[in-house]
Amino acid sequence: MRAVTTLLVVLLALSTAPAWAAGAEAGDESESQRVTVVGDVPPRPELQSVSGVTGWVVNGTEISMTQLAKEAVAFHGPYVLQDMVAEVLLEQEAKRQGITVTDAEVAEKVKTFRAELGTFSEPAFESYLRAQRATREWFEDKARSYVLMEKVLADRVNVSDSEVKAQYSQNIAAYRKNESVQFRTMAFPDKERAEAALAEVRGGKSFQEVAKEHAATAAERAVADELHYAEKRVTPLPPEFEAALFAAPLDQVAGPVEVRGAYYLIRVEKKLDPRQFSLDEVADVIREQLRRRKLEQIAWPSWISERLRNADIKVLTTK
Repeated sequence: MRAVTTLLVVLLALSTAPAWAAGAEAGDESESQRVTVVGDVPPRPELQSVSGVTGWVVNGTEISMTQLAKEAVAFHGPYVLQDMVAEVLLEQEAKRQGITVTDAEVAEKVKTFRAELGTFSEPAFESYLRAQRATREWFEDKARSYVLMEKVLADRVNVSDSEVKAQYSQNIAAYRKNESVQFRTMAFPDKERAEAALAEVRGGKSFQEVAKEHAATAAERAVADELHYAEKRVTPLPPEFEAALFAAPLDQVAGPVEVRGAYYLIRVEKKLDPRQFSLDEVADVIREQLRRRKLEQIAWPSWISERLRNADIKVLTTK
């Protein structure tokens, strides 16, 4: 997805990888003295180089090199400076319109983003932040900026009943839920340990208790008893794991299941049959999906492109 700022890039890249997907290590990003404008916005010469620059003044608001360096710790990439300028312009417009954001609104947006990330528990959220090399403050600041964007551009985004109906009619299969399950799992490096844990569960210990006891690290122990969700042929799972998961009897332990050199025990705690949702059932969901799509892909890029073109940007240098 092409977006104008990391306000969208970071928070809307909502994907997580299961344990069995690990293995490919990301290479270290090399530092660059060039800052590239994002998306289709014409390059602003003032934002193209950081060499010898101490800061920038955007319509009277200063962004110091110290601020840029601090933000770059949270998100490495060529979009940091442009993102910061965009957020300054957003804040300025909100102030002009008398728009504010409450702590409760930020908390609700954080809750929404965490749900989309699947980081419901605190340990899972902390793990996500560590992976992003980010802080809670950074995450909350991005959530606040998103709420501000929604408010500032509210009058530019409208979704009609006919659009909702057309979206449903053209994508009816998307509103069908396949068979799904809620389950717990634990992984072991060899079959013997998996079978020993299985014996403990069958001997009377709870699945969660055994999972915590056999976790290899404190981080794994913190999330060992989490409940997971999977939809058949939708949730990305290794074929052998998916087959065992959806064949597992309810409230019993299945396994050990071998998946790419590891051995898993599975306990399914809830099963839901497939069903097709009616338009009435999903109308509000579709409306929100279309609203966000228009906001992120049309209204925001158009608005910020214009503001960036017309912004008064001065470069502060050491000379």
